[in-house]
Amino acid sequence: MAYVHEIKFFRQEDRLYAALFDNPALISEFWIKNVLAESLGIKEISQSIELETKYSVESLGIKPFPVSKPFFDFTDAVAKLAWERGLVLVMKAIP
Repeated sequence: MAYVHEIKFFRQEDRLYAALFDNPALISEFWIKNVLAESLGIKEISQSIELETKYSVESLGIKPFPVSKPFFDFTDAVAKLAWERGLVLVMKAIP
C-alpha cells in the first residue's frame, strides 16, 4: 500500500486534477495516479498554489493518506459501471 505524501495540481480540459505521489524512505518517490481533484473533496485551490508544482501534502494541511492500486481499480470499475448503467437508463427514457 502506498501513502500519498506529495501532490501536484494541474488542469486538463478545464478540469482540476491532482497527481498523487508517494515518497517512501527507502526508495525514491513514485507516481501513484492522476485523479480528479473533486474526487478528493477538493473543488478549488488557493491562488497561492501553483499548478504543475509538487507540494508535500502536509504543507497543505493534509495528513498523508493511504491508497492502493486495488482501491483505484475498484473505484474506476464502479465509476465505469455506473456510467454504463446510467447511459442505458437514459437511452431507455428517450422516446
